[in-house]
This record gives sequence, C-alpha cells and structure tokens, in this order.
Amino acid sequence: MFINLIVFNLVGFNLAWFGLVYWGNNFIPFSLLLLISHLFFIAKSRNELLLIMVITFIGIFVDSLLVQFNVFIFVNGGHIPFWLMMLWACFATTICHSLRFLSGRKALQLFVGAIFAPLSYIAGYKFQAVDFGQSMISTYLLLSVIWAVLFVLFFYIKDKLVKAEVSYV
Repeated sequence: MFINLIVFNLVGFNLAWFGLVYWGNNFIPFSLLLLISHLFFIAKSRNELLLIMVITFIGIFVDSLLVQFNVFIFVNGGHIPFWLMMLWACFATTICHSLRFLSGRKALQLFVGAIFAPLSYIAGYKFQAVDFGQSMISTYLLLSVIWAVLFVLFFYIKDKLVKAEVSYV
C-alpha cells in the first residue's frame, strides 16, 4: 500500500503539473479534484492541510516577488496566474509523500532544490506558460538559490507541523 500511495501522489502531481502548465486555468477543476482526493485518501495527518496551505502561501508569495522583479513574465501582467497558485497547492502535497525521502537530509534537500526544481520553470518556459525577464542561465541560477532555501524551509515547516512521519500502514 505504501508504494501505491507514493506512486499515486507522484503521478497525481505530475499530471497536475502538466495539465496546469499546458492548459492553464482550464485544468484547475481537475487539479482541485486531485487535491481533494489527496486530502481524503492519502493525507495521514490532520496538520497536512495546514502544511499545504502554508507552503502554497509561501510559494505564491515568492513567485509574486519574482513577477514584481521581472524575473517571471506572464501574459496576464502583474500577478501570477491562478493555475500557478493551484500548482503550488499540488506541489505541497508531495512534501509528506513522494518527496518524504528528503526528510532529515538537508544536503539532499539543498541539492534537489537547487538542481532539479528550477527545471520545472525551464519546462514551463518551453511550454510557453512563462517568459523570463533575464537570460535562461541567470534565471536558472537565481531559481537554484531560491529553491535550495525553499526546500530546506518546506521540510523544516513539515517537521514542525506534521511531527510524526506519515506512516502507510
């Protein structure tokens, strides 16, 4: 059962990521259904909803700052799109589940955050969901620093809010 829930979480997030990046706001209802399914069938802690909300808020705040500083450019102008807000909520579901192997491993959190997380934005750029105000290399390097810090922060918050490791019994 453990593997099935991890796989469901991972597949669900990747499906939400692709749908939201490719179809934008039109995919929000399906992503919301995935999020609700996660909360009812996968979440094992009462505080996981709070964790999802906190990470979503932080993510929206950080991406909004990046828009204000012209790092990200969206067609709608001065704010991040709703689909990206939903994507943050969907991403937050992975912290206790498909990314839980990073718990307690700060060096690995830094590495994964710095190297792999910015690739999500590069892929979004390739799908024409976002444009960059700086060169791709500059944007990648900036996002590497930001995401290294965010990953450590997200797992720190998880450890404070969701005290016991999620068990899949």
